[in-house]
Amino acid sequence: MSVEKAAPITTAAALAPEGVSARHYWGLLLAVFLFSLVGIYLRPLDGLSALWPANALLLGLFLRLPRLATPLGWCVAATGYVLADLLTGNSLSMALFLNSTNLLGVAIALAVCGRSPIAEQRLKGPGGLSTLFLAIVAASLVAGIVGGGLLWLLLERPLGLSSTNWVASELLSYIIFLPCILSAPNPRAWRWRERRVVRRKRIPLALLFVSLLASVFIGGPGALAFPVIALLACALSYGMFATSLLTLAASLWTLIVTASGNILSIADAGDTYALLSIRLGVASIALAPIVVACVMTAREHSLKALRHMAEHDTLTDLLNRRTFHQRAQEKLSQLKGQEKSVAILMIDLDHFKNINDTYGHAAGDEVLRITAKRLRKTIRSDDLCARVGGEEFLVLIAECTPELLEHITQRLHKAIGQDILLPNTQQSLNITASIGATLSDLASPHLEDMVLQADQALYSAKEKGRNRTNFASMF
Repeated sequence: MSVEKAAPITTAAALAPEGVSARHYWGLLLAVFLFSLVGIYLRPLDGLSALWPANALLLGLFLRLPRLATPLGWCVAATGYVLADLLTGNSLSMALFLNSTNLLGVAIALAVCGRSPIAEQRLKGPGGLSTLFLAIVAASLVAGIVGGGLLWLLLERPLGLSSTNWVASELLSYIIFLPCILSAPNPRAWRWRERRVVRRKRIPLALLFVSLLASVFIGGPGALAFPVIALLACALSYGMFATSLLTLAASLWTLIVTASGNILSIADAGDTYALLSIRLGVASIALAPIVVACVMTAREHSLKALRHMAEHDTLTDLLNRRTFHQRAQEKLSQLKGQEKSVAILMIDLDHFKNINDTYGHAAGDEVLRITAKRLRKTIRSDDLCARVGGEEFLVLIAECTPELLEHITQRLHKAIGQDILLPNTQQSLNITASIGATLSDLASPHLEDMVLQADQALYSAKEKGRNRTNFASMF
């Protein structure tokens, strides 16, 4: 008797790619729906919305979560768009036509971005920003032409004016919303890092606040440019995400002040071309601090990389001798007067020259890299480890006891002694090490004396047959 297997039930979770759950799709639906409602709320009667942030949100989410940009993800986003329109009284046909244009614009932007790692870079360089700007310009132009054509066919709106307004609205929304979405870090990480920077450097923030108030009390067409200097100061002082948030806030404030008649006169407030000029002006002003912040972020990463290269050994990525001595002195200064012991270990790989002579220097380099990784895993995270010679390593262990020192040296011998499989020859090597260790319980130990003591203990360990630890106390 044969038993027919039941067909699996297809659900959103089953259709989701690996790493994306139904929770992500529900979040996408809710986000697109809410941001669409914001755009509809800003839409004047029988007119185009001054801002449409839903497209920028969708593009940002798809760039940051590429696995969400599946057919199911597009359908979920389309549902969010249409639901918002239907809830606010639009007809189904109009909602489908107009939101198809929104989705087309986002698709064009994704196609232009291609495989460029814009989201992974978090706008850390001007190269990614130029690609992104090209993408949003292309998306705005295509959406404006198609959307303006639909308005002309369905509602008999002027083709040129409708298309131009659509392009300006899309471009403004992308420029002020998308950098915030792409540069947004982990909330907990931003809380402790960028917020401390903003608190410490309050002058640019105060300058921005004053300039925004001045745009209200002084008014006039020139008020549009009041926040420029303050925003550039923010870009020079804060990170990419903080600058993006402040630029978004300043842009929204400018649009609100414009709508209230402070920048445009009452007679010009209903002038479509004047409003179009304001939107393009706000978009241009918002772009300046974003570009500066992007360049500053790239500069900071370059300086960080240079500092790392200057402080670390290029082969093993451990501290170099100079940096080890600097940080060790800092640790000893912190322990001064606390009566806490400090240990110094000098480690030398036994018969390392034979490895270079037998298997080549590439094999020797691989042994050094693997040994360095094992050292880092064996010692504590707040201890110091450096490569100070060809096959010599130096370790500082703070707040150490004789029992702990003996335990750590045993673990080091065990970790270093594990066989190493050379990748090219598949040859297995057994490495041993000699260790010289010294322990000081002085309130203010001298680093040079301790290193010399550990070096002498290492020499003694080698004389006694290698693959052992020789302890030398220093009081």
